Amino acid sequence: MSDRHDDYSLTRVPDAARRSWPSVAVQRFGQVSSFQQFIVGALLGYGMTFWHAVLAITIGSVLLEVITVLLGIAGVREGLSTSVLARWAGFGRKGSALVGLLVAVSLAGWFGVQNGVFAHGMRALGGALPEWGWALVGGAAITVITVYGFRLMAWTAYLTVPAFLVLAGYSVLDALHTHSLADLVAAPPPGPPLSLGAATTLVSGAFILGALMTPDMTRFNRTRGDVVKQTVLSVTLGEYLIGLIGVLLAHAAATSDVVGIVTTSSGLLGTLVLATAILKINDWNLYSSSLGLVNVVDVLFDRKVSRVRVVLVLGVFGTAASALGIADNFAGFLTAVGVLAPPVAGVLIAEYFVLRRCRPVFAALRRGQAVAGRDWEPAALVSWTLGTAFALVFDFGIPTINSVVVAFVCHLAAGLLARRRNPGGTGMLPLIGRQELKTAMDEGTVIVVDTMPPDYYAREHLPGARNIPGFPYEQAARFTDEHAPGVVPDKTAAIVVYCANTPCRNSEFVGARLLELGYADVRKYREGIEDWVEAGHSTETGPAPEAPARPAPVPVNHPE
Repeated sequence: MSDRHDDYSLTRVPDAARRSWPSVAVQRFGQVSSFQQFIVGALLGYGMTFWHAVLAITIGSVLLEVITVLLGIAGVREGLSTSVLARWAGFGRKGSALVGLLVAVSLAGWFGVQNGVFAHGMRALGGALPEWGWALVGGAAITVITVYGFRLMAWTAYLTVPAFLVLAGYSVLDALHTHSLADLVAAPPPGPPLSLGAATTLVSGAFILGALMTPDMTRFNRTRGDVVKQTVLSVTLGEYLIGLIGVLLAHAAATSDVVGIVTTSSGLLGTLVLATAILKINDWNLYSSSLGLVNVVDVLFDRKVSRVRVVLVLGVFGTAASALGIADNFAGFLTAVGVLAPPVAGVLIAEYFVLRRCRPVFAALRRGQAVAGRDWEPAALVSWTLGTAFALVFDFGIPTINSVVVAFVCHLAAGLLARRRNPGGTGMLPLIGRQELKTAMDEGTVIVVDTMPPDYYAREHLPGARNIPGFPYEQAARFTDEHAPGVVPDKTAAIVVYCANTPCRNSEFVGARLLELGYADVRKYREGIEDWVEAGHSTETGPAPEAPARPAPVPVNHPE
């Protein structure tokens, strides 16, 4: 079961495993049209007029849709989960582990909290089981569904989303049947006034973690159009339909306790609404949490752990916490941790859609090639920190969106500055190993480019290698621009660049510049000529046929 239901937790979802648009859209709608939206709507209605609430929902929804669509497109194009996407789109390997840990802690915690709400509601019916018993039942059911992965979760959504809508509609009609709709729309807010900024913060903050997790879901989509359709439909209907019903309920009952309104007014029916609402969103809490933790273990311990086992472990702990009644104690902590999530979206969007330094890497991953990358990307971590700090220190506008924008701008500025200072150096070239390279050379299917200065190239190079000097680093782009057309005239050819050894970065700068110039297939032999010689393979000597401009000789193991 472990391999079969791993759901490509660390790898790209292949085209054959992609799902139809409805199977993904119904789950997205299930996330947005949750009982939480009833609660948000009731909070708006308690402190705002109906039309002011409409404005708050509109502003919050549009901002959410922009973030969700962009992250969703990245997910469907690359077929990777959020935390794995973060490895290459800004954060680095170990930086992505921080993202994965944030996701794992936040969503596993909310799984326990919402399971506790489910248990409390079922117990309120006077059922045969105590509250802890219902917690065990609900937690076990969600865990089993999540273990089987996306396919069973889709079928669960097919059942629970219509059930939720029918039950919620009936329950709401029951609660509102004694009130005039026109009077409710025109009624003043029953509670203390709520500002537009605070209201839009409620709307956007309620789903920002779900927006960040969008690639976990959209990696199973087939086209970018599917992502746009499902996002516009689900967010619009979920926010407006469920949210505005919550506004009307608050006006009708003169309270923001929408849970109490629905469950007390409709009894069994209202509690079933609560149960289906939690069931259809809580599996995604556990699912995305497991994906984040799988990435953490892979990065920090270099160990591929089964997603199924991770789900079981997280499910047991979350269920136990809710059964023991301690899950609610973490709600405040989880809300505080939640402020760390929005800036991550800003960094991902800036890196993937504007800076685009990661695009060649993702192209290599789509070809099934190994890719080297840095462990840490300081610019992303600083941008993440500044986005979070801005939201905490300044309370004007919409703090959630402010943090996304600040992180986006900071990471973009840092990327553009780095590009000016260090043109061509990405640190993320696809890799090729010695044996694969030798086989390709023997078969004549690859062009090998030595990136050492001419003197070093003349002294020793791989058989048939051509020369584009990559040192001094600040001259690497110019050397590549000058010599690439003659050295490698075919931009569709398979190219391998190499240097002296692993610390040497000449090949990184030349290879990255070749990608920028439009060469489609460039990989790096990271270990370089030292590894080649140590393996006993032959080399050649002599200058390049057309000697390039001669930069000053430098030591083989170039310093940073």
